[in-house]
Amino acid sequence: MKRTKRWVLGSTILAMTLGAALTGCAKTEEGASGSPTPSAAGKVEDKYDKLPKAISVTMYDRGAVAAEEGSYEQNRWTKWIQEQSGVQAKYVPVPRNQAQDKLNTLIASGEAPDLIWDFDRNYIGTLVTQGVIQPIDEYIEKYSTVLKKYISENPDLKPLMTFDGKIYGITTKRPMNNLANAGMWIRQDWLDKVGMKAPTTEEEFFAVTKAFKEKGLSGNTNAPVVSMYVWSNVISGLYATHSTQWYLEGGKMINARFVDRNVGAISFERKLYENGYIDKEYLTDKNSQKMMTDWAQGKSGILIGTVGSGIDSYMKDLMKNVPDANPVPLAAFSTKYGKFGVYQETDANIFVAFNKDMKNPKAAIQYLDWLLDKGWYSLKNGVENTHYKLVSGVPQVIDADKFKKEVAYASEYAIVKDDAKTFKPEDLIIKAAQDPLSQRWAKLNVQAITTALSVPFRRDMPYVPSLPDINNVFASIGPKLDEIRTRAIVKGDITPEQALDMIRKEYKSAGGDKTDQSAQEWYQKNKTNFK
Repeated sequence: MKRTKRWVLGSTILAMTLGAALTGCAKTEEGASGSPTPSAAGKVEDKYDKLPKAISVTMYDRGAVAAEEGSYEQNRWTKWIQEQSGVQAKYVPVPRNQAQDKLNTLIASGEAPDLIWDFDRNYIGTLVTQGVIQPIDEYIEKYSTVLKKYISENPDLKPLMTFDGKIYGITTKRPMNNLANAGMWIRQDWLDKVGMKAPTTEEEFFAVTKAFKEKGLSGNTNAPVVSMYVWSNVISGLYATHSTQWYLEGGKMINARFVDRNVGAISFERKLYENGYIDKEYLTDKNSQKMMTDWAQGKSGILIGTVGSGIDSYMKDLMKNVPDANPVPLAAFSTKYGKFGVYQETDANIFVAFNKDMKNPKAAIQYLDWLLDKGWYSLKNGVENTHYKLVSGVPQVIDADKFKKEVAYASEYAIVKDDAKTFKPEDLIIKAAQDPLSQRWAKLNVQAITTALSVPFRRDMPYVPSLPDINNVFASIGPKLDEIRTRAIVKGDITPEQALDMIRKEYKSAGGDKTDQSAQEWYQKNKTNFK
């Protein structure tokens, strides 16, 4: 579950009042409210034209920049961006797994970048309620051509960008391969050795894991046979208990943490743990490094994790280390609660917001217009005939290792892009380098994307409430809820049913009834915006 710290930013009412008075006295110089003013020659001047075309931008630090490439702040691509966009962009890296915490610290200290972005719409909503960011409708209308056109052509995205009737977070559509987030893999060669088929139900899943372990396919009968990577997106998806969701149960809004199905999700993890099917340290395995190493070395037969580029190195390492390994995608299986699918992203990609203290929003619009128009393509694909060549209109990687070193990290800078409308999964096979390993992985990945999306993820509404009282309640009780859940799984001194009862009581004592009422009122107000 993502945690967002609420920072109370001090108001400066007296200063604002004095500022307004001074602005009124200076209308002959700048125009009323700082609006453009006719110059002596009769031309309309824009106050932002006098400022440097300079902005600062958040970016995720995933540790992917090779030392010889430089750093996230300075490398071949940051230089290229400044040359091509005409905007001097300063990048502010934040660790991917602590991005919101780091941003909150920067905001509290008054050092937040001009462009703040995150995948979590709720986080942007929190910044709206805190007064950290500003509406940008006026800037788009006045300064944009590309963004304005994109929003007009994709009206279904506008409700996702809108808070309190105004646009606060620019977003663009994800291509199909980015909609598929979570996924599972199973070793077909292991299934063949135990004479079983890929599981389609929870019961069959545990029958397979039991057979893998008893057969000692990991090396011995005591070793775990399941690895996990971003596991919560899979298990919580299978049970429709994903922490980002609110569900409609009998017309009533209920947060994912409190639905009855949590008993099943907790029981699933407990069974993995107590039977030794998974590494005993999986909850403290930082970034799942131990378990993913086990997978890459051929020591586990099931991967509960993800699809796509996030695991390409592990999958390639597995195929290199164990040439006979035959990993295949595993579709979401049913539980006694139904069949819900693993986590899938919304159509909207990241949300880009404007810091209220930004000095030059016109420069920020110019930067985003350039990115969306053409900048994103090179940042995603590299330089033609150096990193890729066009094959049937698809950029094909020339050298996989060179691309990984010189280009892969650059996609982090493409915070808006127009790559969804023409993408086809089979393009990944053309795009991949032509060496046998890259081609094998590309074909598997296409299969995995199709498999992951074949079972719809349960999402009852395209976006969920982001209100101060709701955010505050979950921020206050989040660690306690995690503690109770972990206790039921690892310590085992309480049952999953008791754990859910304790979780609900924590919520109620923190003001849960009022929170539910706020969520219900929000739903009634916003449901006409839902597809």
